[in-house]
Amino acid sequence: MNFIIKQIQNNRLFIIVSIIIFTLLNISYVFDVSPKFYDTYLPFLLEFNTTKIISIIALTILITIIGGIINSNFIKLIWFTVLIMQYYSSAVLYTYCPNISFGIVLQNIILLLFIFLGDFINPKIPTINISLSNNYKYFLILAIVLFIPFIYYYWQYISIDNLLLNKLKIHETRALFRQLNIPILGYLSSPLSRVIFPILIIYSIKSKKYYIFIISIIAITYLFLCSATKSVLIGGVLAVFFYYGNEWKDKFRLFAILIISLLLISFTASYFFHFKDITDAFVRRVFFVPPYLDNVYHQYFSSNFTYWGHSPFGLHIHNIDYMNGKNITMFMGEDVLKFKGLNANIGVITEGYLSFGYIGVIIHAIAFSLIFVYIKSLNISPLYFGVIFAYIFYLNSSLFSTLLLTHALVFLLIVLTIFLKDSYDEKN
Repeated sequence: MNFIIKQIQNNRLFIIVSIIIFTLLNISYVFDVSPKFYDTYLPFLLEFNTTKIISIIALTILITIIGGIINSNFIKLIWFTVLIMQYYSSAVLYTYCPNISFGIVLQNIILLLFIFLGDFINPKIPTINISLSNNYKYFLILAIVLFIPFIYYYWQYISIDNLLLNKLKIHETRALFRQLNIPILGYLSSPLSRVIFPILIIYSIKSKKYYIFIISIIAITYLFLCSATKSVLIGGVLAVFFYYGNEWKDKFRLFAILIISLLLISFTASYFFHFKDITDAFVRRVFFVPPYLDNVYHQYFSSNFTYWGHSPFGLHIHNIDYMNGKNITMFMGEDVLKFKGLNANIGVITEGYLSFGYIGVIIHAIAFSLIFVYIKSLNISPLYFGVIFAYIFYLNSSLFSTLLLTHALVFLLIVLTIFLKDSYDEKN
């Protein structure tokens, strides 16, 4: 018991800051999100239920304090990040929006439980280790070789105007590259933009080899121009933002500063100056649209599980002909929500529910938690957290197979294993 109390005291920064973020999310939903977005295709309604409010506040405080018991600094960082991004958003939505199932809260509690248990697992996995510091030239050559096909096939279609983020031009570019559609380049884009070049950016700052930094920034920008997909830029931005600080707890400080600043700025701009674009792009879409869509999936699939028939993992054995050949997110957006062209993205844990109910949730939560247990075992430097954080973000908006393959999580694990194992022990 004394150990638990001491752990909680030592981790009070995580606990207090997290509760502050939870409070700001409540304020944002009640006074900003709901009043301005109650009549959208996902109506963010507002209903005060004293019992729900008190119950969720008590549950949230308890769960947040429990996180303070975690010993591993890496697992603790992952746990609190998921707590804020996943659990808090679902808890706030459930508290105030009527007809939202407690199931979307429960599934995130299950995920947090298995991440928590990951603190007690310390595998010793033998791996091949080629230090990036001693072999960065080979890593850079690999990046350039994989990047060359994008120059060869796409240079004539590049438009610098996309850097201005003009919506019309971006839509035109996306349509153009969907027509071009060279499959192998589609699978190379994520490994390059989300793994290889972000890692090179971090290494270039650390080693002061700024020519590598310039090459990487130019490459990521070019990859963005090849598709006009804003997520291509995320890897590079997060790599730089989360670089600073040599310990895992420093990354939580950066994360907390980012979230609190954006919540305060978006609320101030929207509530006092009637500028709601930041609230729309950040608070609503990042925090409250995902759990709302989770609820839609819970309602539709509560007695109609797919048994992974929608996924390569299910080998398409279970019959899902009612989706008319569409992937599951397009089917839900167009056929269930009735909005043409809407891709109703959901994350790994909700995919577990629609696959096999709470058994599916447990299976996906275990799988996702084991990924971070494995990363913990690699003992990588906190300097590279920005690359990992991107995949925590995708947890809320990608199917498991998409996350592993299309978004290159498998490739990331391979790179971390071969090039960055024990990089934490290297001199920063």
